[in-house]
This record gives sequence, C-alpha cells and structure tokens, in this order.
Amino acid sequence: MRDLMRSIVRWPVCFLIWVLFGTGVFFALMLTGQKSWIAVIVTAAGALIMTVIWFVLLRKHAADSLAQMSIETAEGLEDRMMQLANPYALISENGKIVWRNEAFDQMLEDYGTDAMVLTDKLGDIFPDAERFWSRWLEQNEADEEEKKEQPEAVAKAAAAGQSEEGDAPSRHYLSLGERVYAADVRRVNSGSAFAALMLSDETEHLQTLIQLQDERNVSGLCYVDNFEELLKSTETEQHSLLSAIIEQRITKYFQKFGGITCKTERDRFYISMDAKGLRASSADRFSLLSDVKTIKLGNTTPVTLSIAFGADGANYDENLDLARTAMDLALARGGDQAIVKTPEEVEYFGGKALGEAALTRVKARVKAQALRELMAGKDQIFVMGHSFADNDSFGASVAVYRMAVSLRKEAHIVLNSISFSVRPLYERFETDPDYPREMFLKSAEAERRMKDNALVILVDTSRAVMSDCPALLGRTDQIVVIDHHRQASDSVAAILSYVEPYASSACEMAAEIMQYFGEELEPNALEAESIYSGIIVDTNNFADRTSARTFEAAAYLKRCGADLVRVKKLLRENYNEYKAKADTTCRAEIFMDGYAFSECEAEGLDSPTIVGAQAANELLNISGIKASFVFTKLKDTVFVSARSIDEVNVQLICERLGGGGHLSVAGVQMKDVSVEEAMERVKETIRLMVKEGAI
Repeated sequence: MRDLMRSIVRWPVCFLIWVLFGTGVFFALMLTGQKSWIAVIVTAAGALIMTVIWFVLLRKHAADSLAQMSIETAEGLEDRMMQLANPYALISENGKIVWRNEAFDQMLEDYGTDAMVLTDKLGDIFPDAERFWSRWLEQNEADEEEKKEQPEAVAKAAAAGQSEEGDAPSRHYLSLGERVYAADVRRVNSGSAFAALMLSDETEHLQTLIQLQDERNVSGLCYVDNFEELLKSTETEQHSLLSAIIEQRITKYFQKFGGITCKTERDRFYISMDAKGLRASSADRFSLLSDVKTIKLGNTTPVTLSIAFGADGANYDENLDLARTAMDLALARGGDQAIVKTPEEVEYFGGKALGEAALTRVKARVKAQALRELMAGKDQIFVMGHSFADNDSFGASVAVYRMAVSLRKEAHIVLNSISFSVRPLYERFETDPDYPREMFLKSAEAERRMKDNALVILVDTSRAVMSDCPALLGRTDQIVVIDHHRQASDSVAAILSYVEPYASSACEMAAEIMQYFGEELEPNALEAESIYSGIIVDTNNFADRTSARTFEAAAYLKRCGADLVRVKKLLRENYNEYKAKADTTCRAEIFMDGYAFSECEAEGLDSPTIVGAQAANELLNISGIKASFVFTKLKDTVFVSARSIDEVNVQLICERLGGGGHLSVAGVQMKDVSVEEAMERVKETIRLMVKEGAI
C-alpha cells in the first residue's frame, strides 16, 4: 500500500517537471526565432508517454496493493473472529458448519464433545438445532420473496439507513447440556449461501429472570361458600371446632407452597404467596377443594371453598383487584372452585360436582326489588336472550317483558330466530290483540328505536357474542343479566347481575322474580305457559337439575293459569324430528368407555340443534355413559350439545373449546370445521383433561 501511495505522488511530480521543462524550451526557441513548435510536439509526446507508463505501472501497483490489503484484512478478520470471546461459526444452507472459531471449540470441549470435522451438522451438536435451522431458513426465504415482491419498499428502507430484512439478525435459543445459548443468525451477504452464527451464553441471565418471575408476589382470597349452612347443620358446641379445622386445613395447604394466610372474617381468608408457589398449587389442581369436603363434625353438607388468585399485575394492588374479580366470577359460577386470573387470561380449577340450590329465596327478592328500581327510571326496556331462542330464553324474555309493561314502560323483545318448539307460542302472541305488534323486534329495528335512557336485559346467557343482538349491548352500559349458566371470563359487564348456576332454568329465576316484583303483577295464562314451557324443556320434564324451588316456580305458574296439557301438546315433536333423534341415537359411538358421540343430520329439520340436544339427553339413558356429545352442522358452523348426569362437568370441557353452559348442560360452536374435525377436537380435549385430572 505504501508503494502505491509513493507511485501516486511521484508520477504527477515528474509529469509537472517535464511540462515545465517543455514550456521553458518553447519560450526560449520562440525568443531566438527558431522553430518553437518542435518543443511543443516533443513535450506533448513525452507527456503522453509518461502518462501511459504511469497508468500501466500504477494499475499494477494498485492491483498488487489491493490484493495484499484484502489478504491482510481477511487474515485480520479471521484472527479477530478466531479470538472472539463468543462462539462464532459459518453455516451452509444444509446446516453444516464450514468454519468455527476457538471459542466455539472451547464451548464443545467444556461440554465434553470430541474434536469435530468441518462437515459436522449443527444438529449433531445441539438437540433442538434442526427445528431452529429449518424455521430460520423458512423465514429467510419469506423475507427474500417479500423483497422481490416489494422492491420499492426495500429501496426506501435502504435509503433511510435501515438494514435489509435478510441482513437483520434473527434470535433463537439453543441448549447444550445445562447451558442455554442465544443464537443470532444473519446472511453473510445478500444472496450468499452461508450464514453467520454467533452464540451468547444466556444461562445465568435466564435463570435470574426465572428466579425473579418465581419470586413475584401473587394475591389470593379464600371464602367458605356455605359457612352459615354448616353451622346450622352442626351442634352448637361443635361450631368453634369446625371453624378451627377449616382454618387449619386452609393454612396448612398454602404453607406447603410457601404461602401465608390471614383470616379477615370468620369465613374469609387472605393469601399471600409467590408465583412459584401458585404454579405448584395449580399443578396440584388445588386439592384443598376436595380435602375440606372430608371434614365431618356432624354437618350434613360438605364444606366447599371458593379460591381466587390474581397474578402478573403491575403491582400488589392490581393483583388484589384481579383476585377480587376472580372471586366474583367464582361465586357467580356457583363456588366450589379455584380461579387464577391474570391480565391476559383466566384459568379454572375444580367445579366438578353439582351443587345445591339455596333453600331460601332472599336473593331473588333482593334482585327483584333492584330490578324494579332500575326499570322505573328508564324510558325503554329491551329484552333479549341468546341467538336462535329456545323455550327457556323465550319464556324468560316474556316474563321480563310482563314486568316492564306492568310499570307502563315501553318494552320490546329482540328476537331474530326461534326454534320449532317456540313457534306455536310466538304465533299466539302475534295473533293476540292484547299485545302490540312491536312487542317483538328484529335487531335492526331495535337498534333504530333505541334511545339514550334505555335499559337492556339479557336472559339465559351472559355473553354478548351469544346474544341475539350484540350491537345493542355495545350501545349502552345499562345492562341487566339474568342467567342460570356459569359465568365465563367474557361475560357482559352488567350494572345488575343475577346469575344462579344451581337454578334449573332462566324461566325458574324469572318466575321467582315476578313473585317479588310487585303485587300488581300477575302473568296471564299465555305468559305463564311460555315460562312453564322453558322449565319443562330445560329440566327434561323435571328429571334434571330440579330442586324444591323448581317445583315452587311451576306451582306458581300453574296458579297463574298455565295449562299443563296444552304445554305438553305444544312441545310434541313432529315425525321428522322424532325420526332424526332416533337415527342420531342409533349412530352413537362410545369413546373411552364412558362418552357417547353422535352426529345429528340437519337436513329436513326446522330446529336441528334442538333435536341434537334432545338426542344428547337420550344417550344418557345408556348404562355406563358419563357424558354425551351430539354434533350438528348448520352452514359453516358445527353446534355441539353436551350433556351429563353427575359424573362429569361438561361445562369445563366446553369452556376449553370456547363454549360454556351448565355443569350438566353445555355447548360450543365451532366455525369452519367439519363434524369429524369437531369430534376429534372434543376427544382430544377429553383425553387431555382426564390426564390432567380436570374431569
């Protein structure tokens, strides 16, 4: 390089001297009167010869110098890469190592690997390298395709000083023994067949992060669901002992996982523990829920708990708020379960067994009074249930409509589609002159009529996506929910919520509210029959989920004029439905010796999902069947009807699949799948939950 610089400097000086010499000779000849043009020619020829010689020699010197510089640079870079503290290697497209530095060899020696040849594959060293390398190649090919399809965008990015996507490092993690390395990969250059791999030992860093995550505080609450009932069912002298044993079980359980408990009320506890302990208790599936049920001190009812934890919040206050929200959800779902809530998700544990309905109707009376006060202050009342209304949804809507009308309020039932069993009742309302034509509205008409001071009452569901008109719920925060299904994490935020998972039906709950709503309120025969039909359908003729309160509600409706014979006739099936139900039962297959699966053909049926639900009930009559699942395909959606008696909580299964419902009656909708694919999803979920011990 020095010779090149000397040549570059030397030759222009010589050239300048020659030109000055020629110029001097030219002026000397001109002054003496001799031929000066000879000097010009000689000077120009000499300059040309010098330029040619200079160019040839300079080119040779430049080529030699650049070659020497490249060699020195490459040797320097290789030496630097060889001495680099981080393991570094060049990888071919087929995953073979073509070059590596000393740190890479040292890493292998520390792991105990023998010296390897250059053709060894990355997958021979790192167990998870094959998947990592194929994933990186796919991403790199996608980036190259994108650059070809959008050359202008790539040019703009380059002009802005941004690196090309192919040159940007892509970070992954590779494990070697007990060490974990962060792998940064990039092409050597655009279009190159080789990629540079640099490894950074992240083991201690990741261990520190895990430790910090494990030590994060979580907040928990634990309530005894039925403390008052327990005291009533035990002798007075046993009360203190019973309370002490419950407290001892709760304290010892969470002490196993490094938690501390603080009793805030006689039936309520606050729990503080770290995230590691919460994961351990979650892996144990909160066995405390079943352990406390073994406490027997003369109590006729088992002890049940509701446990709620808030985790991953920004601070202690947020964790406690998450725990309170989770507890509200646990109580709304009937208690006897544990819920872990984070800002992103909700996880459920327990809740396997059917609970018992409260014997008193104090809650119904309180909710009735609160509902009356809310209605009194509104100009409009919109009532709606879930889409494709069944008898329970329709009957509960009619009950709430009657309450609103009794207060002389403008009221409407939002109804888009109904099942075959509802149609006779719907037509009787439509033809009855005592009811206005706008009693039933489609979604679009309801949205058009809705005013500012309106109240929306949602019955037989608490999820907006399941309602007949989700848009109506989005236009107001004045929402009331009356439902007998367990609440899901995406339930509507209501100003008044009456959710009773142990009720047989929404119609039973509505009938109880009507009795406390006001003395001037009494449904007529048609309304009573609509409400009664909902109870009949949801209880399968009083065979499922019935309590004393169910029969009391039925007796009230009977006193209001419900004709039981007429209701039975209204609910009779036509021949096609009866035949379809029989065919569905005949096609059933048994899975894992306790789960019945079948498909209900929708062709020729007015209400195929109702027939599927009825077939699911029929399958439970087979000895040894714990739960039944019937699949009905309508357009692009598969409707799954899940039923059980008391051995399996089908709601937990459906929740895993994005659905929900009741402990023994649940369902889920799956879009853009075949019946076979839907069946396989349900089977896989059952396998997983059985393995986890969740069901």
